[in-house]
Amino acid sequence: AQVGVGCCCTSTAMAQQSSDLKFSFAGNGDGMIYVLRDLTVKITYANGFTEERTRKAGDLVIAGLRLIIGLWKFETDAEVVQINWNGSQWTGLDVKSKAVLAPPAQLPQDSQRKAQVQQVKSKISMMKLIPANRWGITGKQLMALADQVVQKFTGRDENPNVYEVVEKLIKPLCKESGVSYALLLNPKGIKCSTFVTHAWFESFLAFVDDIRDHYPDFETRVFWICFTANPQTWSPAELSDLLGPSALQSPFAIAIQQCDTFLIVRNRSKNLYSRLWCVAELVLVNAYGDSVVEVIGNMPPRAQERGGDIGLNATCSSPEDVEMLRATIEVTGLDANSLVAEAIRARPGTVLRSA
Repeated sequence: AQVGVGCCCTSTAMAQQSSDLKFSFAGNGDGMIYVLRDLTVKITYANGFTEERTRKAGDLVIAGLRLIIGLWKFETDAEVVQINWNGSQWTGLDVKSKAVLAPPAQLPQDSQRKAQVQQVKSKISMMKLIPANRWGITGKQLMALADQVVQKFTGRDENPNVYEVVEKLIKPLCKESGVSYALLLNPKGIKCSTFVTHAWFESFLAFVDDIRDHYPDFETRVFWICFTANPQTWSPAELSDLLGPSALQSPFAIAIQQCDTFLIVRNRSKNLYSRLWCVAELVLVNAYGDSVVEVIGNMPPRAQERGGDIGLNATCSSPEDVEMLRATIEVTGLDANSLVAEAIRARPGTVLRSA
């Protein structure tokens, strides 16, 4: 069930409603907040952390609020909203108007309105219309991609890493459509069951073989894999807009919440926990606490478990992402370095956590 626009579950708050925000929750207990018009909202988390976010009408502001239980505050140019998140639903909504809202603008003539609608439609991507947890690819489709890699990469290049496969195969295939490889194959999307976390420096073919050998139902299982799920032909600015300003509302976080299994694919070429996105994904799956967590693949020889450039010292290609990911990890209150050390020590095939 979902809570109505700006409404709560308590009888004392039913008369209240927000003109700017919509509060809802998913069936699994995840809280979600959407904006009802273009605006900038100042958010004060239940733990006191504050930030501002600018969103378009209908956009998701934040999700996965089971992480922080307590009183939240949202301030826009028109109102101040306080509401309590108890881990499964919103309660105690309190809305205070800051000013009288301007009357709605007069609707344009039909011809103008049609032109405006068409212009908006031309800018809407399938990536934003289809939920992130449906950006999946089946094992059979992943194996077909591996077959294309074998045909395309020969000689000295016959064992490419993921970076090379994305650059020379996935990007050319997706350039015209502008969508991810997963949505190129599955235009309506397919719901994912397994989130895959890994490093791009690994051998692509070894990556596919490790997953295939791990699952008897490999061909029909649906995987969320970043290089097939996310659009690889988009500009950095477009990708930043798609990912959002917080890892808590990114496609990665949405997929992790919705998948039954979280699969860690290690490799001998690169310690995946030198990549901060991999660290953040590991922290998030432990924060949500619903998924089975499995480990396959081998680590590089003598891989260190702590210190150096791994765990909280890990980095990524975008300085803005580094700041955002470290802030997200801090908000969870979990010990990222201990979680990383456990994942590095585990033997291939280990189940780190059962559902």
